[in-house]
Amino acid sequence: MKTKNLMALMVTLSFANVYAQSEEQVLNSDPIDVDGYMQEKAVTDGELEQIKGEIRKQKNEAVLNKEKTKGFKELSRTTEKLSETTEEYIDEKKTAQKDIAEYNAKIKCLMDQNPGKDCDKYVRNRNQQSDSVSTAQAAPAATSAADSPVIASNGAFETIKLLAFAGGTQYNGDIEQLEAEVAAGLRLESNITSRFSMGIGLNFAQLKTNDFANSMFNNQSWYNGYMNNYGGREIQYRSMGVDLYGKFFITKSERFRPYVGAGLGYSRANMSYTNNDTYNDPFTSNQFGNENYQTSYATGTVMGGSEIMITRGFGLNIEAAYSSGLGSSLNSRASRSFTNSPDQRRLRELGTEIINANALSIFAGAIVAF
Repeated sequence: MKTKNLMALMVTLSFANVYAQSEEQVLNSDPIDVDGYMQEKAVTDGELEQIKGEIRKQKNEAVLNKEKTKGFKELSRTTEKLSETTEEYIDEKKTAQKDIAEYNAKIKCLMDQNPGKDCDKYVRNRNQQSDSVSTAQAAPAATSAADSPVIASNGAFETIKLLAFAGGTQYNGDIEQLEAEVAAGLRLESNITSRFSMGIGLNFAQLKTNDFANSMFNNQSWYNGYMNNYGGREIQYRSMGVDLYGKFFITKSERFRPYVGAGLGYSRANMSYTNNDTYNDPFTSNQFGNENYQTSYATGTVMGGSEIMITRGFGLNIEAAYSSGLGSSLNSRASRSFTNSPDQRRLRELGTEIINANALSIFAGAIVAF
């Protein structure tokens, strides 16, 4: 019995040894890919692993740099917003501190029995108010708000500004697209509040264009030595206007002051041909030369720009504006009859075109504050 058990144990150990050797051969054999082919072992060394590690490191740094760039952009935007709010906070704080100091000084002077010279303005104002009240009670009189000067909220008269500007203007009509040779103006403006101002301005514009529209009158004339193609004579346009406008400043900054605004104006325009030698066509009874057209019209303007103050008394102004005529001309005058002067009719048509055109302007100028 013992002999049988010993033989069974030996057979079991023999099978276990064979199974272990087979498993080790399988584990140490070359790998096989999905197609059943043998895959080659990866060849590497320390230098190759170092290169692979450097590549992984650089890829990670590239991802980090992109994230850092996004972070810096966001930080720049938030810093700009913080700068604006901080600047507004400092301005409001200075104004409040000034008002508090003025109030404390006034109360101190009014409470002091023997006020000094620094208190004269408070004591005198109080005496004047008392005298006014006594006079009003004795003999009341009607007063008008128009008799009182406009005074700012801080007790000082508002700042007056003189603005001179020049730039370019393009007129985009239904047919014509013209550009001014000269566009300039002068404005006088006053701050009503810290964010709102009103002013009056003068503007001037000049342009030239060739009258190719009347090509049907394309004959040349030798009358009076005038050799010219009547269908291409040069037209000169000049306009001068006055406008009232208001501007709203977006921020309370004293140095950089962006704004938007609008205005209404009145303009007077004059059109004529630069070569105005007269000629009467005997075949068509048409009259050429000595044509002139004058018209006046109302305008509306919207604007946007910024004041950049270099010092308290001097600065620069950059502005973009859009303007157009409000309806047809208010009145007009022609030197010739439209019935027998085709070029006179052309001047009127061009005047109507310019009045109703979309005028886009860009101006730059200087500011002098008083």
